[in-house]
Order: sequence, then C-alpha cells, then structure tokens
Amino acid sequence: MLFEEKLSNLPTSPGVYIMKDENGNVIYVGKAVNLRNRVRQYFQNSSDMPPKTRLMVKKIKDLDYIVTDNEIEALILECNLIKEYRPKYNVLLRDDKNYQYIKITNEMFPRLVTTRKVEKDGSRYFGPYVSGYSVKQTVELLKSLFMLRTCKKKFPDQLGKGRPCLNFHIEKCLGVCKGDVSEEEYQKLVSKAVKVLSGKGDEVVEELKAKMFEYAENLMFEKAQEIKNKLSSLEQIITKQKVIYADDRSEDVINFAKDHTHIAIVVLIIRNGKLINKEEFVLKADEDTFERFLEQYYSDVVSLPKEIIVPNTVENAENIEKMIEKLYGFKVKVIVPKQGEKKQLLDMAKKNAEISLANRQKVDDVYAEALLTLKNILGLENEIEKIESYDISNIAGADNVGTLVVFEDGRFNKEYYRKFKIKGFEGQDDIRSIKEVLTRRFTNLEKHGRIPDLILIDGGQNQVNAVLEVLNALGFSIPVAGMVKDDRHKTKDLIYNGKELAIQEYPLVFKLIYAIQEETHRFAVKFHREVRKKHLYESILDEIEGIGEKRKLKLFRVFGSIDNLRKASIEEIVKAAEIPYEVALKIKEKIGV
Repeated sequence: MLFEEKLSNLPTSPGVYIMKDENGNVIYVGKAVNLRNRVRQYFQNSSDMPPKTRLMVKKIKDLDYIVTDNEIEALILECNLIKEYRPKYNVLLRDDKNYQYIKITNEMFPRLVTTRKVEKDGSRYFGPYVSGYSVKQTVELLKSLFMLRTCKKKFPDQLGKGRPCLNFHIEKCLGVCKGDVSEEEYQKLVSKAVKVLSGKGDEVVEELKAKMFEYAENLMFEKAQEIKNKLSSLEQIITKQKVIYADDRSEDVINFAKDHTHIAIVVLIIRNGKLINKEEFVLKADEDTFERFLEQYYSDVVSLPKEIIVPNTVENAENIEKMIEKLYGFKVKVIVPKQGEKKQLLDMAKKNAEISLANRQKVDDVYAEALLTLKNILGLENEIEKIESYDISNIAGADNVGTLVVFEDGRFNKEYYRKFKIKGFEGQDDIRSIKEVLTRRFTNLEKHGRIPDLILIDGGQNQVNAVLEVLNALGFSIPVAGMVKDDRHKTKDLIYNGKELAIQEYPLVFKLIYAIQEETHRFAVKFHREVRKKHLYESILDEIEGIGEKRKLKLFRVFGSIDNLRKASIEEIVKAAEIPYEVALKIKEKIGV
C-alpha cells in the first residue's frame, strides 16, 4: 500500500503509530487517542511545528500503526516500542545503560550480584545506582559481612557434592554447598542484607552491637573485634544515606531545568525516609519532553514510590498513574506541592538540574566549537555529529584485536563501542587487520547504529588508505583521517587527503582529537590485555600434566588469575579446586611460588 493510501485509511481508534525513513528504519513512535487525526497533523501546517519535528517529517517515507483498546494500552505499547527500536526522534533515556542494580537472585541460597539488566525473573532488585564503584563496594561489603555465597553452583542438584571453595576456608562464605546449612539460617542473613539495601541498616547495626557487647562480656575479644570490624564496614554503607524525614516516606521527587536545546531532569529517590539516590538525564528539549520522560521512566522501573512529586501539573498524570497500576498492580499518586517539605525537595531537585544543565552546556559549547573548527579544517560540507575511531592492538603479532570507539552528539557513546578479534589470519599485519575490522563493521550496519560523519584511524597514510579501500569497495563515501603520534606516542597531527594537518594550532580541535585518540587506545589496550591474559592462563595450565579442561575451568573460576593461583598454598589449591595433592604440587612448580 502506498504511503498516501495509508494516511487516508488510518482508523479513528486509539493506538500507536510508527514512522519510518526511506530505508525502513523506525525514526519515531507515538501514541494517539485518534490515530487518523494525530498522524494527519504532521502533514498539514508545518510552520507551527518545532524545527526538530519539521526535520523528522521530511524524512518520513512510510508508517505502520497498531490499534489498541484504549489510551492506557497505547501508552504502554508506545513505551515498549521506543525501548525496542530506540528511534532517533523520540525522547530516549540514553543513560540507562550506565546505571547498575544490586540483585538478590531468586534461587535456593540466593546470591548478591550486580547487574545492568532488570528482568522479570522473580529476583529482587535495588537501584538504579549512579556510581558503579559504590555498587561494587557495597556488594562486596555485604557479602563479606553476612558470609553470602558467591559461587554459581546449582542447588539442590549440587548440594553436598564436592568440596567448598576457597571463600569457605578463609571464612568469607558459610559453605552452604556442604549441605549442612539450612535455608532458614541462610535466609536470615539475606534478610539483613535486604534491610541495609532498603535503608533500614540501623536495625542491623544495633543487632551487631548487642552481639559485640555479649562477646566482650564473655571475654571473647577476638569475636568482639570481628563484629567491630563489620560494624565499621557497615557504617560506610549507611552513612551514604541522608535522612530526610523522621517517618518512612517513599517518594520520587522530579524537577527539571531547560534551555532552548536541552532539558536536564533530576530524580531524587527517597525510600524509608532517606534520600538513597539521585538520577540525572540530559535530553533534547521539545515542548512535551518532561511528560514523555515520565511515561518512559515509569514504564520500566524497579522500585516504585508511593508518591511522585512534580513541579507543575502534568497533563498525562492520570494516565501515568493508571499505567503504573496496570503494569505493577501498585497505586501511585502524582502530586504538585505548593509549600512545605515536599516543595523544598522540589527546589533541591531544581537546583541540581540547573547545575547539570549548566555543566552540559559548557561541555556542549566547547565540543560544538571544536567540531565546527574540525569541519572547516577538513573542508567538509556536512556537520560532524558522529565520529568512529578505530585502533589495532597486538604484541609481536600475537592476539591481534581491533576496537571501535564512538563519539556522538558531543559524548562518548559506549553503547556502540565494539571489540573485534582478528580471525582472517595470524601474525602481525595492521593493514590486513584494519581491513578486516572495517569490513565487518560496514557489512553489519544494524549492529553499529547510523553511518558516521567522520572516521578516525590510529595511524598514518597507509592506515587511512586501508580504510578508504574497504569503504570504496562497499560503496560508502565517508571522510577518513589518520591520528598521528609523535616520538613520545602523544597526539601530534591529522592526516587527511594526503596532507598532514597541524592541529596544535587549533587548541579545541587538538583537545578533542587527543581525547578521542586516548579513549580509543585505552579501549584497545584493555581488550588486548583481556585476550592476552586469558591465552596466557590457558597456555601455562595446558602444559601441566593432570590438568584437563574441567580442572582448568575450575581453577580459573576459583582463582581468576595466575597471580592469585601463585599466591595460594598447595593446600588451598587442593581444597578449593578439588584436585590431587601431586597435581597441585605440579602447578606450583610450573608457575612458581
């Protein structure tokens, strides 16, 4: 059916419409109470539309729609499709991949782990948390405090089979795998970890203090000291939470600040009367961005509040309340306070949003000027919005790898970072490696996002020529520049169209290229070390008689590295990996003491 026919045949029902470009890519997803009226508005008087919408309409070449029974179902479907397709012209919470959650697994003898993905698997999730380091530190502290298991054994199938791992022997785990720890006993420890993560750590502290005093009164000073150490660790977690109320209120306080191009939205997460987290989002600003943000944010959230506090009346507040109730079976109220403590919290969120927006604007201004200057230096016609940077890493031809780093819309977009193991040959040949990496990237377009406006390659003219050869063969016309380093391996110049451009004369451009080259090199070296470390580990163990694939895998899981294995005693290796003494002795002789 032709596009014009689809427009004329649109139903008047509620539903979701899906806009596509000439290549069939989804560029926008929207909802409507009346599909026909809403979609036709895009193709009537465009002078009243924001510039971004006018640009989108020019690119619409096809559309689909899905009819729903009501507006609430349309709202839920719209949010799901936005997360599925991540359309260019929708409000996208691009930062969600940067946040981590703490997960208590839904299994016999639950584990405490970190994750970036929330699934409907019956597990319990806490977060999201802004600082990955803090999350990791918190999880390690809680596991150590309450001696929770870290192994991935499947229970009850593996219960009582084999020997406990090293953590049990160094008293970091109860050793539930032995089969002599009851689920009830273990669950009490898990419950204590849950209390801490839920903002009720004070109860656990008082319990531990009572235990410490009891040990001290009975002259069991070593045990008392252990409890004291645990209390010190526990307080590191608890003191990070700021008390807001004396009661156990549960609220999300959301405010924003905006300019002519962006909107910064801050969410203060209050649970059990404590401010436990702050989330920040900086998005492209449209007239209804804040409302659309609320819809998308609460379509997939782990921890729900009792109240959502916003700065002004939200047109879709009732629909958001109904959506949350339908998705989660939980009633939440959207409120607009005019005075009191809630209004003060809104002001706090507003101040944070203003700071976030100001910081973003400073960075954007610098990058915008740098990209404009770079465009002029290279003599390009189109604006530079997306840069892809490539590097090859190896040592004497061993473990050849390639990496891709993406700089997009003024930010390093780690969602599209990619790692490539060179498969086509062995030995050192950077040019062949570059050709293989570029060929794999540009023959798999869906995986890597939109085509870049500029490609940077770590190297000189030979590397640039290799990239151009691949692009020409595949029918792509993309500018390619080489990032040249000096004798001290520092950023020096750019190679473009056979000429060496002295970018030191342009400080902002130099800083931009330096940042991209350093990030590209860092990512490549990190990946190469991972590959080399794995191969080194495998090669050394492969030379030891009595070490097969199963034992090698078990050693790797328990100790993680040759260095840790080297530090372990023969007895620890025997117990943790469940191998004969004479084999453990051979390991120590091979890797050194």
